[in-house]
Amino acid sequence: MIEIVDTHCHLDFEENDNNIKEVIHRANKNNVEYLVSISVNLKNFDKINSIAEKYENIWCTTGIHPNYVLDEKRSIEKVYQEIEKNISHKKVIGLGETGLDYFKSNKNSKKQMDFFELHLSLSGKQRLQTIVHTRNADKDTINMIKFSVKKYNSIGLIHCFCSSKELAKVALDNDFYISISGIVTYKSSSELRAIIKYIPENRLLIETDSPYLSPVPLRGKRNEPANLIYTLNKISEIREKSPEQIAKSTTDNFFQLFKRTRL
Repeated sequence: MIEIVDTHCHLDFEENDNNIKEVIHRANKNNVEYLVSISVNLKNFDKINSIAEKYENIWCTTGIHPNYVLDEKRSIEKVYQEIEKNISHKKVIGLGETGLDYFKSNKNSKKQMDFFELHLSLSGKQRLQTIVHTRNADKDTINMIKFSVKKYNSIGLIHCFCSSKELAKVALDNDFYISISGIVTYKSSSELRAIIKYIPENRLLIETDSPYLSPVPLRGKRNEPANLIYTLNKISEIREKSPEQIAKSTTDNFFQLFKRTRL
């Protein structure tokens, strides 16, 4: 039996515990055996962590999404301290999601960059993976990855990759991994499908980013981890390998990258 890892979902966005239980059950029926529930702010960390602690095969992260940095009124030092405290929980295996999002505006880019660097510096200090979100910000993301790897020895992955081949190359050259979402199934994603052929198989991960970005043929509906099978099948088609081979390599990659899952 194949085992699949959804490296990026948002289980805390579900309305109640029964919904979460049903989502996990449907995922397991589709061989999605392991899930990582990703933080977007610090106020919801206790909920995210409690979900991870309740289920053996679920882990979580702690951090602040770039679209939430303006909501954070505390000093960057206080935020650093809280994230560092959250890391002490045994089911926390990564930092973020963090990064840069200039889709609507880059007016708060300085604060986004400061918070991005905060996560990357902690990554180097704690040897925890940084989950990087980047949208319409390739140049600054490239510069920050190069800077942080050199200064902090940061580690991590680019989640929901839909950027340029240049960013993919910089990420890979700096030992980051690349995670692919249901976007790869969209008709408009021909450039992304070409990049997927370029990514070494030992650096490839898969995710849903649920409840967002449902893959074809479910586009427009609420996404969930069970739907990862469609992304897996599309990647196997692109790379001309069996779904079982892609499932094995991406699952092996996950456990190689997130060593804290073994503790």
